[in-house]
Amino acid sequence: MKQQTYVGYHSIAAILKRDGTSGTLYIHGAGARTDELRKIANAAGVSVVEVDQRRIARLGGAAARNAVLVASVAGGPRLPLNEALRRLTERPAGAQEARTGDVARVVLALDHITDPQNLGAILRSADQFAVDLVLVPGRRSAPLSDAVMRASAGAAATVPVVEVGNLAQALTRLKDEGFWIYGADMDGAPVDRERLSGRVVLVLGSEGGGLSKLVRDRCDVMVRIPTGGSIDSLNVSVSAGIFLYEITRQQQRFRS
Repeated sequence: MKQQTYVGYHSIAAILKRDGTSGTLYIHGAGARTDELRKIANAAGVSVVEVDQRRIARLGGAAARNAVLVASVAGGPRLPLNEALRRLTERPAGAQEARTGDVARVVLALDHITDPQNLGAILRSADQFAVDLVLVPGRRSAPLSDAVMRASAGAAATVPVVEVGNLAQALTRLKDEGFWIYGADMDGAPVDRERLSGRVVLVLGSEGGGLSKLVRDRCDVMVRIPTGGSIDSLNVSVSAGIFLYEITRQQQRFRS
């Protein structure tokens, strides 16, 4: 397995906690966070090497502070689509029921998000709003890199992700399982006027081109965020957080 370099406390901690992580944690100095990383690495069976600050900089670059993890990861949250659908559609004991009688589920489908900062920020929102599954295309999508890990504050290591060869076909399979597909589009209906209960898929398009035609054709409803600004649209990662909040608000997933 190919090794990657990870920097930043949250990214390193999340990777160390994943099953199948192997590699070396290079660390410098003492403090609450570095001490915690040592404990997590020891519990994970990952080697810890004490180095000076210059070695940290050489290994991790300008973004590195006091720790750098060089590791490979087996398994992780990336699942085969069949297994992901099985988990999504089974009814766990005590699950919250939506008004439709189905267990409320939220899937986020990303139609060629290529910017790692945007992808990381989207995955961070997906973690915070307890998205059940994220679908990403195998091509023309940002890989799970250190930049994505840092932008997600480690959430990229924990959010369940399925990489699919054809996103439009994957959406068709979700429709067959009773999911309603909502595509984000500036000309869509205001999202707060839609009934977002039951099994929901939110589809976000690429930063420049929006939704591709094949993916758009699979959507049941196009939705937008009501805004009053002078620029064309919100950043896709900002939009993701607002859409996901509205979905979880309607589904009452988190009660204040």
